[in-house]
Amino acid sequence: METAVETNRKKKKRLSPVRLVIVIILLLIVLAILGFGGYTIVKMYRMRIGATATVPKPTVAPYAAPTPEPGVEVVATVDPDDLKVDIDDPLDPALINKDPIYVENAIDPDVINILVMGEDSSGDSSTGRSDVMMIVSYNRATNGIKAVSVLRDTWVYIPGRDTWNRVNTAYRYGGIGLAINTINSNFGLDIQFYMLTDFENLVGIVEELGGLDLTLTANEIEYYNKMSENDVTIVPGDGGVCHLNGRQVLMHCRNRTLGNGDWSRTERQRAVMNAFYHRALAEKDAASLTSLMYRLMDYVETNLSPWQMISIATSVVFGARSGGMERASIPASGTWSYAYEGRMAVIHIDLEANKEWLLGYLYGN
Repeated sequence: METAVETNRKKKKRLSPVRLVIVIILLLIVLAILGFGGYTIVKMYRMRIGATATVPKPTVAPYAAPTPEPGVEVVATVDPDDLKVDIDDPLDPALINKDPIYVENAIDPDVINILVMGEDSSGDSSTGRSDVMMIVSYNRATNGIKAVSVLRDTWVYIPGRDTWNRVNTAYRYGGIGLAINTINSNFGLDIQFYMLTDFENLVGIVEELGGLDLTLTANEIEYYNKMSENDVTIVPGDGGVCHLNGRQVLMHCRNRTLGNGDWSRTERQRAVMNAFYHRALAEKDAASLTSLMYRLMDYVETNLSPWQMISIATSVVFGARSGGMERASIPASGTWSYAYEGRMAVIHIDLEANKEWLLGYLYGN
């Protein structure tokens, strides 16, 4: 038989209708957040579908780069404008394969290097060209972030193919895996991660962000307005900060007509990366940053896990130093010369000097 004390205890446990509604609403909110978070994680994992595998380096070391000299002598009379012409010599089909990424020991556990690549598949090549090759390096100890462009016409040894060629040819030979292995082999790096998109996806990314603010010269504004066809034109002026839509940002990344060819183009690409960086810094909390990442997932392939992406993104955004992203390019000043290799105008470099410079720049040694 129930006592009076037990009856009173049950009455105290009962919630009033108002409190019950509040509890239900809070529970639904929590479930919605967890559901969105779970769906976001699942969607992040989908970015890894088809991602290039990472495997131990073979003990036979087919990727060890020998040190033969490039095939021709340096020619001081090379016309730099020849670098603006896309000449893709036919590749031996027997050498084309999707290479894995080979494991490299971390040089510094606090430094995470990611190869960001943009594929331009608008040409005749079915595999596309890697017209953006940029090492984005984040230092967890200092919260510093750096972006180093690798000029696509840089003449390097392609490991596993026993040939020298332009660095962007590695992507045509063996995909993202060979691109990473080539950079690691020639410059002594430890890149294990990548983010890959194509130029058309770049348009979608910028549109998702509502455009990007970039500093343009008067000549660039005039050139993009002339090339815009039916697109919205940029307001004419003497130059300065302009708000660009996706197509305009794409033109900016592709532009090697104005300025110093690919040197100027890679400088523009680094400026776009810096604009992305500052756009991310505008997010005020983890929820808005996660929402931003969620909107961009459909445009990027990566081998980073969801937890690595979230960890790096939150660390970069909420631990960022003032002054923005540091930017540079390879080859370093004074370490290169123009040359011809067959029909191609290329850039011959001092590999050891560039390796030393790059390691010092990224690691401060």
